[in-house]
Amino acid sequence: MQTRVTLQDIATACGLGKSTVARVLSGNPHVSPAALELVKAKSRELGYRPDPALRILSQHRWNRHSATKLTLALVTLKRERQDSAYAYRSSLVSAADRLGYKLEEFPLFNYASPAKLGTVLFNRGIRGLIIPPIVQQVEWNIDWSRFSVVGCGIGEFRLPIHGIDINHFSAVRLCWQQCLARGYRRIGAALYRQPGPDQNDSLRHAAILYEQSRLPARAPRLPIFDGAFNDTAKFNRWFRRNRPDVVIALNAAAYWKIKDLGKSIPRDVGYCIVSHSGNVIEKLAGATTQHTRIAELAVNWLDQLIRTNESGLPAVPEEILIEPQWIENPSLRPAPGPA
Repeated sequence: MQTRVTLQDIATACGLGKSTVARVLSGNPHVSPAALELVKAKSRELGYRPDPALRILSQHRWNRHSATKLTLALVTLKRERQDSAYAYRSSLVSAADRLGYKLEEFPLFNYASPAKLGTVLFNRGIRGLIIPPIVQQVEWNIDWSRFSVVGCGIGEFRLPIHGIDINHFSAVRLCWQQCLARGYRRIGAALYRQPGPDQNDSLRHAAILYEQSRLPARAPRLPIFDGAFNDTAKFNRWFRRNRPDVVIALNAAAYWKIKDLGKSIPRDVGYCIVSHSGNVIEKLAGATTQHTRIAELAVNWLDQLIRTNESGLPAVPEEILIEPQWIENPSLRPAPGPA
């Protein structure tokens, strides 16, 4: 039977003290770069695997008299109510607290560069980063090898990190099937076009095309509106030309455009959204974004990475996609049966 590799085995192989090895493997910043590289190399060579049970026991033993919590960093682009982290923030704080962490926010543009922010975080002993959806181009010159990182939602400019998001393909299909069940036949999709190489755009568009491919041969197949959010003239032309009896939209933006055209919702046109956060001002039907669940899983995943000393950008970034749920509201005609 193979013997478990211990910290003392690594220390002997490196010619270092056991305490130095322990500091390296626990992510302590107060070690020399030479010792850091040597210990990591010998750990891989010897096949060292951390024992999560022993680590939890050790943390409980040495921290039982301290109320200090380990800190996780929420790296945002700016501190504003409508930034991409807003929908997740309170759920992230709660999820971190349940696991014994403190979540602290670090707006990226408060620092000279992402690299500078990375240095500040490392020097403070912070090893876990949560990245909300990135909605603008940023030169991410952080030394990722110092951190465990998980994305909470996936934005237009995706980083090569593990991430959790709603299943955008399923969300659109859920909306489409609800519209069909209520007797709508001229289903129009106002999905807009996001800036940057947004993979979520492709999933949403693919879902519409897939559902259209399953319609009867003579059923109307309306073109997808993929103009900009603020291009009202283009949206109005699309709406008048295609005469949808229901609109599946990315959010509430097209709702007001339809109202401005003198249409009543849902009497004249049905309306539902594929990214329903639950706090939309108007009573709109749609598929949930599952922000709370995404935040919980992001913190859980990050905790796992920290406990197993997995840092840096992964060779193969992985995604967890959460299935949406339906929110029933009077922006669609009533369903013939249970929604």
